[in-house]
Order: sequence, then C-alpha cells, then structure tokens
Amino acid sequence: MSKIWTISVLGEARFCVGIAIFCNKEAQTISLSQTALIDRIITQFGQQDAYPTKTPMDPGLKLRCPNPSDMTSNDKLELSKYLYRSLVRCLLYLSVTSCPDITYAVQQHSQFLDSYSYVHWGMAICVVQYLKGTCELKLVLGGRNPISLVGFTNSDWANCLDTRRSVGGYSFTLGSGIISWTT
Repeated sequence: MSKIWTISVLGEARFCVGIAIFCNKEAQTISLSQTALIDRIITQFGQQDAYPTKTPMDPGLKLRCPNPSDMTSNDKLELSKYLYRSLVRCLLYLSVTSCPDITYAVQQHSQFLDSYSYVHWGMAICVVQYLKGTCELKLVLGGRNPISLVGFTNSDWANCLDTRRSVGGYSFTLGSGIISWTT
C-alpha cells in the first residue's frame, strides 16, 4: 500500500472509532473495550450512584406497547422529557460493537421507540446499571486454544405480546472469542 499512497506509521492501534484495543502478544489475544463510552452513558443518564444489576433485563419481563388511553396528557408530556431514543441508540451502538451480552435487551427496547412508557424507561435504565457493573469486561479475540467455529441459535417462538412474532438470535465464536452476534 505504501507504494501507492503516502502512509504514516503511528505504531500499534490503541483506539479505533471509540473502541479501546489491547494487544497481549504473550497470550496472542486482542481485547476490545468501550469503558469510556459506558462511563459517559452512565453519567449522561444520571446513574453514577446507582447500584449495578446482575442482568441487563429481567428474564421473565415481556414489554408491550402502552395503551395510549391509559396515559394522561401529563404522562405524555413527562415522558417526552426522557431521552429514551437517545439511550436506546447508545445501547444499540454498544451491543453491535463490543457488548453482545446486552443485544437481546436492546432489541426489545428498540421496538418501542415511538411508544414507550415509564416501564420501558425504567428497564432501559436497568441496562445502563448492568453496564455499570460490567464496564471492565472486554471482548477477547484470539488465544492459543484450537480454532474452531461454533454457532448457537435460539428463538422464543411467537413470544411478542403485541404481534405474536418470534425473536431469534445467534452467536458465532471462533476459538475463544465471539465474532458475530445478533438478535
């Protein structure tokens, strides 16, 4: 490439698009982390003093669209002050880039961007509180383990309370690190 373009060699990459990169040559691994972004989200949404939660979403919780007739005009006005869309957007970026553990919860919240309630807001804040407790975790790729491709998939089979649609998801690991995931 240097024969065609002018290239500056700046050393090993430490950050790329807000993702911190840690190389461990002895263990032959690369770790990806977004601690700075998670800390910014915690601060932006006022969760500095909150206790971390153990899971990003209550396993038995099923979110559904709120009934507009159940909400007063004051409720609608108060809810418009919450930055629900902004929070879900931040969480979506994290789930796609380096936090596969919150993917299902974020997928659930992203369905209600146009009609959410206090329950949706509270559960989205629970995801932030979960990230507060797990912000030091890293996505680790590589290693000395034998390289094998392993895939997992699952579906909840018509579990949406509003549409009766299914939610499916998958994850693929190569060696010891997850390389692809979605819900």
